[in-house]
Amino acid sequence: MYVSDTGLVVSAGDLTGFLECEHLTRLSLEVARGERPRPTATDPMTELVARHGIDHEARHVQRLRDRGLSVVEIVGPRGKDAAALRQAQADTLAAMRAGVDVVYQATFFDGTWRGHADFLLRTERPSDLGPWAYDVADTKLARRIKVPALLQMALYGDLLAGLQGVPPELLTVVTGDQQELVFRYADAEAYTRTARARFLERLADGELAAPYPNAHCGVCPWRETCTARWREEDSLSLVASMRRDHATALVEAGIPTVAALGTRRPEELPDAIGRSSRERLTQQARLQLAERASGVPSYEFLAREHGRGFELLPPPSAGDLFFDIEGDPFAGDAGLEYLWGVLDTAGEFTAFWGCDPAAQDQSAAERAAFEQLVDHLCAAHAADPTMHVFHYAPYEPTRLKTLSARLRTREAEVDRLLRADVLVDLYAVVRQGLRLSKESYSIKQVEDYYRGHVRAHGAEVSDAGESIVAFERWLATRDQTLLDQIEAYNRDDCVSTRELRDWLEARRTELLASGALLRRPEDGDPEGSAENAAAQQLREGLEERLTADLPDTGRTAEQQATWLLAQQLGWHAREARSAWWEYFRLRDLPADELERETAALGPLEAPELVGADRGSQHWRYRFPPQETKASAGNRLEHLLPTADGRRLTSSVVDVDPTAGWVVLARRSAAGLEHPTGLLPTSPPSDKVFRAVLHDLGEQVAAGGIDGPGPLRAARDLLLRRPPRKPAGVPVREAGEGAADAVRRLAGLLDGGVLAVQGPPGAGKTHTGARAVVDLVRAGKRVGVTASSHKVIGNLLDAVMAAAREAGVPVRALQKADDLQRCSDADVQCVGSNGQVVDALDAGDVDLVAGTSWLFARPELAGRLDVLVVDEAGQLSLANALAVSRAATNLVLLGDPQQLRQPGKGIHPDGADVSALQHVLGDDEVLPADRGVFLDRSWRMAPALCRVVSALSYRGELQPSPVTAGNRLDAPARWAAPAGIGWVPVEHEGNGAASAEEAAVVAALVGDLMGCSWHGGGVDRVMGPADVLVVTPYNAQVNQVRGALAAVGLGAVEVGTVDKFQGREAAVAVFSLAASSGAHVPRRLDFLLDRHRLNVALSRAKTVAYLVGSPALLTSPVQTPEQLRLVNGLCRLVETATAPALETVGG
Repeated sequence: MYVSDTGLVVSAGDLTGFLECEHLTRLSLEVARGERPRPTATDPMTELVARHGIDHEARHVQRLRDRGLSVVEIVGPRGKDAAALRQAQADTLAAMRAGVDVVYQATFFDGTWRGHADFLLRTERPSDLGPWAYDVADTKLARRIKVPALLQMALYGDLLAGLQGVPPELLTVVTGDQQELVFRYADAEAYTRTARARFLERLADGELAAPYPNAHCGVCPWRETCTARWREEDSLSLVASMRRDHATALVEAGIPTVAALGTRRPEELPDAIGRSSRERLTQQARLQLAERASGVPSYEFLAREHGRGFELLPPPSAGDLFFDIEGDPFAGDAGLEYLWGVLDTAGEFTAFWGCDPAAQDQSAAERAAFEQLVDHLCAAHAADPTMHVFHYAPYEPTRLKTLSARLRTREAEVDRLLRADVLVDLYAVVRQGLRLSKESYSIKQVEDYYRGHVRAHGAEVSDAGESIVAFERWLATRDQTLLDQIEAYNRDDCVSTRELRDWLEARRTELLASGALLRRPEDGDPEGSAENAAAQQLREGLEERLTADLPDTGRTAEQQATWLLAQQLGWHAREARSAWWEYFRLRDLPADELERETAALGPLEAPELVGADRGSQHWRYRFPPQETKASAGNRLEHLLPTADGRRLTSSVVDVDPTAGWVVLARRSAAGLEHPTGLLPTSPPSDKVFRAVLHDLGEQVAAGGIDGPGPLRAARDLLLRRPPRKPAGVPVREAGEGAADAVRRLAGLLDGGVLAVQGPPGAGKTHTGARAVVDLVRAGKRVGVTASSHKVIGNLLDAVMAAAREAGVPVRALQKADDLQRCSDADVQCVGSNGQVVDALDAGDVDLVAGTSWLFARPELAGRLDVLVVDEAGQLSLANALAVSRAATNLVLLGDPQQLRQPGKGIHPDGADVSALQHVLGDDEVLPADRGVFLDRSWRMAPALCRVVSALSYRGELQPSPVTAGNRLDAPARWAAPAGIGWVPVEHEGNGAASAEEAAVVAALVGDLMGCSWHGGGVDRVMGPADVLVVTPYNAQVNQVRGALAAVGLGAVEVGTVDKFQGREAAVAVFSLAASSGAHVPRRLDFLLDRHRLNVALSRAKTVAYLVGSPALLTSPVQTPEQLRLVNGLCRLVETATAPALETVGG
């Protein structure tokens, strides 16, 4: 950024800086205007890295010439002369018009934007230049595609489109190891265009956001400048563990500083912050203020909880080790752990390097270092079973788990270490045992207590961010000095961990001297179940037999199916391992950290006895509104054990996660040790599934994947075979509708699989129900299964209604309890597997429904003619294979483009998909040779259908003619003729809830009430039942409900995406809630997931509205996939007809 005679000139680097932090743009602008000096540069490697980059670029130019391509180099100006820049752009355009193969150092300059693309590559497609056009390519020393590089090239692509009249198609990064990695320009185009516009708007109006700490601060040259400002302002960001949304709520409540917070009582803080968080924040601020006044760091002991805090500290041992990892989350496809450092009690340090100077690909070096590290830890534990490995924060055990699963090596060894409780997290001891007077609980800050000072930033590596930067430079330069600096930093972290352990032991002694009763933890048994070990050995032997003769690449369809089956054999083991890891992780969390854990619930407070039933007391507990999977009927485990070490469970009677309360049924004899949090019970046994898959594997190992014999449907599913039907029968007959084809093919199946993809409103449930009735009419015995009782019940209800409509008697049986059964009274409900078997034996049932746990059982094998799997896009391939044994034929109903299969494990590529996603493969639409795509939406108006079709179905989902008249006569303010409306609402600091958006949603819905709308050939008047308000977060559900109730619209339904799948209304409103991607509580990938957007928008018959913060459109993105997600939202906003709508609020 600089000021020239034409005005302010900006570049791609300025744009990426703006996306990371708007205040960075303000500082850069002040430098450009001469209002402040640039920050002092402390980067001796910059020149070296630049030189390597130039050499890499030159080598690639020569390679292009060696291929016989014509290359024209543009000689650009070195300075800031505008006339010279315009001439360089003219030279670039002349070379393009001449049709050269490669334009090298292409220059773009429009008076404001300046750019220099390494290469423009000719492609054969028409443009204003002639029958050719150009794409953008850049050389980068990195071995992967980085987002800043993509944004830079996308910006150049935008400028290039202005010269050649058409946009480029591809952006190519030529990496340091000579790979050419390709990214579609269309996947970055809208985001880049939106970011450019917002950047220029902020430069023009000067309304750049104030600084707030974020991830970019760790590598920003202005870090000290901003830190000084926060101290001068006494910013709430200085309070340890202050959440952004909590800081926003405090400022709005008139508590804008640390000093103000430290003098308040917890009850004086806003109710938007939970009670336990209010207590923690006020006490934390008070302690920090005390250190400011005295200059001396202080600490307080927290109330003792059994098994937490200082009770996590094992007795010291001479064999103890102290462990720290250096990892680069941006290297490779899955990150890279490049250094594993271990220190022993004698002070000997061992560095296991996960990088190799002689290798371009570091994955082999990472694997070798990981194996050496695990072997080292196991040998130390074998030599001294009383030893422990101490680390600080959960990163180290998390990476041990992840790498053992992802690399599929040392899995048993890592499990032994975890089962034996060898790893000890000192961060958990500190956070659960002490309150410190520090602004951060990072080990660098905690060092003040045992080193007498905090660790300062120096000229060399002094924190994790600098370690990553140094390693990235090493990847480019292979300069050993950089690795030496990283190793010195890592060793110091290990030494600090040992010193912290000793200091904590001294604090434990102090606590004991005060009269506290503290226990030492008991180590677990490193030996797992002998039965599990034997089963694993048997499974691994079968996997080896299946894959022994398979090539690594270039497999045939049969070989690929066999390989995939081998991976499915261990699917449940991998899922169970991750589930157990997650169970123990949740058990170790403090109650106030459960608020953002969807599998758990907490912190619980304010117990109130509200009733009793059959020997149980019903207690109501309050908690902060949150996302949770807890539902009525669940049995959940209490977070803390009782004083005598028992772990109690309670049943959920009722729960409202948006209002923030749960009613638990507790045995009267359980006493009054109330739970502070709830988490799932330990994972259930999955032996029944593993046994089925093992039998399938044995059959394939003996007879081949395509040989004769049973389990034909399972093998066809693995092979992705088309439906087996009589010879000469087409999948679709001439003029036949997709729904009719499904019903016909279901009856013709001959031992195979029929896959059916049903987009929103395409009548999947309607078609499936009638197909089931047709099968029963034909004398077939049918099963219905899905991943949840709710989905099963929905299809069952539709089947029974269709049966009555057709006059076909259906004797239906569902295995479920009374809380989970379908609503149709004609369906018999039973509670045991034996009752199902008895009914089948007696011939008393035509239709059996239950979860996969029922149909995988050996008693059900071969008992059915057809098994219908509903929502097969959410049922794992492994479980679909297991249940297929129950029937001769398998029908898969679902849509992987809507909600997808949830999973916990880390699996090989292709083994972690749902059954229906496996059939689709990489396609968004089910190919005609693999099944039936229901290609007509009977719900959405044509304009909205086109939006959803482009978003998720390659434009192949078409509106049914009956929807042509679907329309909403909305006030002009809310007009959305394109079927989708964008309602921008300015707000800052919000994560999972926005009062500003809730108020606008209430205004929108209120304005729509009484408007006329047309659907299904009938004119209607909008009422509360004609609107669904969807939002990703329960906290926002609560906000919106309150806002609607305040204006008399409490009857309008509000819920999360999961609640409304399968539902429809005249209008859908989707409130995004988060102020920007930097504030989202569950990752940007969750908020902007294309499948969830698909579900939210497609609930509407006429119009769908997106309500959100404009800053979301320019959220900082860290990965190419996140770039695609935000780009998708930007495309939706560009499609909407309300871009000129004035921003509401703010």
